[in-house]
Amino acid sequence: MRSLRIAAFAIATAGAVAGTSLANASPRCDQIDATIYDKVVTEGCPPPSQACVVGTVRGKHGFNGTTVFVLGSRADAPATSPGYRAVSGTFTVTFKDGSTLTALETSIGNVDTATGLGHAGGTQEFTGGTGRYEGATGFTYLNQHFEVDQFVTTIQGEVCRSES
Repeated sequence: MRSLRIAAFAIATAGAVAGTSLANASPRCDQIDATIYDKVVTEGCPPPSQACVVGTVRGKHGFNGTTVFVLGSRADAPATSPGYRAVSGTFTVTFKDGSTLTALETSIGNVDTATGLGHAGGTQEFTGGTGRYEGATGFTYLNQHFEVDQFVTTIQGEVCRSES
C-alpha cells in the first residue's frame, strides 16, 4: 500500500513538473515579477477622467515603464467586510520603445491613504497592447499597500505575445 502511495505521488509530481515546464517553455510568454509605485493625480489623466493613478513599474527582464490606472467602477463594501471596497478599471504600461500593454485591473482592499494603513489584492488581465505587445494576453496577481505618499504594488504573472 505504501508503495502504491509513493508511486501515485511520484506520477502526480512528474505530471505537475512537466505541465509547468511546458507552460513556461513557450517562447511567446514571459514571466512578470515587478513593483509599481504610483500616486493619485487630477492632472494629465486621459479624458474624460477627472482623476487617475500614475507612476512607474520596475521589474525583471526589462519590464520597466510608466503606468496609468483609470477607474472604471467602484463597488460598495461586502456586508461581511466593512471598510473594504472593490475597484475595477484600465491599467496601461508604456515602455521606453513606445509599446503599450493594457489590462483590466480588478481589486478589493481597505487602503487608507490618510493613515497609510491597509492593503489590497487583485488581478490584472491583459487585453492587448501596441508594438511588441499587440494582441498580448496573460495575467498578474497583485498585492498593494500604501507607503508615505504612494501606492506600492507587487505584481507577478505572465504575459504572452500573439503569434505573428
